[in-house]
Amino acid sequence: MMLRLIKSKFNDLKFRGKLLLSHLIIALIPILLLGTLSFYQSYRAQLKELENEARSSLNQAASILDYKINRYNMLCEFLVLNRELSAVFLKDYGSNYFRMYLDFRDFVDPMIAQTKLMDEDIEDITFYTSGDLLGIRGNILPLEELREQPWYNGEKGRRWIVHDGRVYLLQQLISNLRESNYMVITIHHDSLFADLDRLSDHISVSIEGRDQEPVYQSPMSAPQAARDTTVLREPLQNVDWAIKYTLSHANAYFNALTIFKITFFVIMLSLLITFCLIYIFSTNFTRRIVRLKNKVDKVEQDNLDVVIYSSSKDEIGQLTNGIAKMLGRINSLIKQVYEAEIAKRESEYNQLIAQINPHFLYNTLSFINWRAVKKHDIETSYIIASLAKFYRTTLNKGKTRVRVRDELENIKAYIDLQLIMHDGGFEVEYEVDDDLLGQEIIHFILQPIVENAIKHGFADAAGEDRLLQILVYRTSRGLKLSVRDNGVGMLPEQASRLLLAESGSSGCGVKNVNDRIRLYYGPEYGLDIESGLELGTTVTITVPYEP
Repeated sequence: MMLRLIKSKFNDLKFRGKLLLSHLIIALIPILLLGTLSFYQSYRAQLKELENEARSSLNQAASILDYKINRYNMLCEFLVLNRELSAVFLKDYGSNYFRMYLDFRDFVDPMIAQTKLMDEDIEDITFYTSGDLLGIRGNILPLEELREQPWYNGEKGRRWIVHDGRVYLLQQLISNLRESNYMVITIHHDSLFADLDRLSDHISVSIEGRDQEPVYQSPMSAPQAARDTTVLREPLQNVDWAIKYTLSHANAYFNALTIFKITFFVIMLSLLITFCLIYIFSTNFTRRIVRLKNKVDKVEQDNLDVVIYSSSKDEIGQLTNGIAKMLGRINSLIKQVYEAEIAKRESEYNQLIAQINPHFLYNTLSFINWRAVKKHDIETSYIIASLAKFYRTTLNKGKTRVRVRDELENIKAYIDLQLIMHDGGFEVEYEVDDDLLGQEIIHFILQPIVENAIKHGFADAAGEDRLLQILVYRTSRGLKLSVRDNGVGMLPEQASRLLLAESGSSGCGVKNVNDRIRLYYGPEYGLDIESGLELGTTVTITVPYEP
């Protein structure tokens, strides 16, 4: 609907307006494409630069975090592999608490204090055991408490765990025969991930664990639309973690938009200059067309003596001179039409006289019929009545279409005359579907076929039991009218040539019927002829079924 309205408005514009608008659109398209391409290329370049910076930052952040984790891993190994510390957790003190006190005073406490002194980001070092050391210090806890921690899953060895804003380094100690011992180093969360919090606003940082479970998420919110982000990942070497950068495209978009604003200003300036030039050229082009239109308007007001001429050789000049020639022909045709009108009046008069002739024929035949009845000449009366009926249905008041019922009346009158002329030399059968009597078909299509069947099919006068059948029925292809005889028949080659008969030759009436049907209804309709020597002939007319 909108497209139709735009087309209607465009058609209502004057030629200069159409020319101006079309040229402006043609100039606007490449300029807008150039601007769009410029913005897209700027956006891609900004995005690529942003991704390169983010990749460099990601590699640097991964190296720093790897270094920190490796330092804590080495510190953990230093504690675990210390012989004195391991010996404390492997000894069987029994009830010798004094010896236990001395070992903690001389080995364990100084080592823990020295470790915390080496790294102030270590909040606490806790040991979990099931041995005799329980209760000797506040950082010696039973193994059951470790199992009750929500972040503990029973894995042995060394594990890094981030839970509820705290970072734990879990390390299994050298075990005794009874059960395992564990050391847990609690590290200050912010110190470990401090470098990840100082990135730009368009980068969201997160750390994923071995099974992609979240380990860390930067305080800034991640970009909302996934289609406007780029994700970069970098695995860490000293722990089963991977740093993920979610890079927002907004910064690249705004940078490209700044460049586009400058490009847009240039586009608008170019359009203004283009519009001025197009206006000047279109005005110059349409001036001669407007002049020609004014002269044509005078012709429209019945002023046929207007002088139209152009010395230009371009298309407008050729159009002007062409209109001048056409105007001359119009003046000539007016004279011819005047003369033709007089001839038309004479033709109508002659046609009126021709219409009187059939009425004269009907009246004359009625008078002869009346005289025959008066003299009790029943046979002559019957012949005249059949002849009158045949001509009446044949002329059909000048109409080209007729109902099947009237076409059958015409052919019955014709067959009655033929039966009289041939002394009843053949039998006639009618098989008609009464539901089809009201269907309309083109007029006078059965008589030439019936005439051909009687004249050629029953040419052998010595024959007996000659039968002519007229059938009217309906199939999936349409309405069928068949004329079937059991006469001498013909070869299939003769039947094919029958539809190609030239005017004046035998069978030209059948060809004319076929041509009329095809012309009126289309090439899929017409006549079909089936015949064989001494097997008779069947001619089937196919027309559309039009309820």
